[in-house]
Amino acid sequence: MYHWVKTILCLVSASLLSLQAFAAGEGERAELGHYFAPATAEPITPDSEGFIRRWTILEPIAKNFSSNAQLTDNFLMETMSEEYFKDQFTVIPVDGSKVKYGKSTLLWHSLDSKKFFVNLLRFAEGYGKEYFQQMYWAVAIIDCEEDIEDVRLAGGVNSGAVWYLNGEEVLRLTNDRDLIVDDCMSQRLTLKKGRNILRGAVLNGQGMATFCLRFVDGNGRPVTGYKLSCELPKKKK
Repeated sequence: MYHWVKTILCLVSASLLSLQAFAAGEGERAELGHYFAPATAEPITPDSEGFIRRWTILEPIAKNFSSNAQLTDNFLMETMSEEYFKDQFTVIPVDGSKVKYGKSTLLWHSLDSKKFFVNLLRFAEGYGKEYFQQMYWAVAIIDCEEDIEDVRLAGGVNSGAVWYLNGEEVLRLTNDRDLIVDDCMSQRLTLKKGRNILRGAVLNGQGMATFCLRFVDGNGRPVTGYKLSCELPKKKK
């Protein structure tokens, strides 16, 4: 009799733990929904203030540093010189595609931010990933009907980041920063007619992990005359 009671108690305990885990997972996804919506096949424009809200973001890569004070110019240069996954500076990721990093398999997620900034901590938390001491890769696909000349990439970040436009580094945000709109700006750039790829990595030791990016013209006004797309999986016939 005792053994039967013990078995039943163990089964009940296991069921309760499973329910708790399920509830925790649902809570994470619900939190994700406060900040993001799934990207669609229909292109969007930047918001009225020019902020880029459509991104394809890779699940975070663990980095062994504990403080954002370590995010110096040299640290970011050395960090970005490493290879973390195949074609990291050229790949145009498809939503749901996979990356191998060591023994881990990481997924790309195409999302629209519901805020003018992108909350990477909530992104990681929403997919059940660690969010401190992490590197977050993000890609934006920018389509222009004509050349858009004499613009600057303006960014803010809560941590540190490096951004590349069409394969060239254009903006580096170092040290332990708070999220401030237009905290740093690139040199003057041209968004070329056709497709442009903006990609980069945000690094976070502790605390919040957020970023915001937009293009501004020579007078500091937001640039909104382009489309933002994403690569979605092809539908099976």
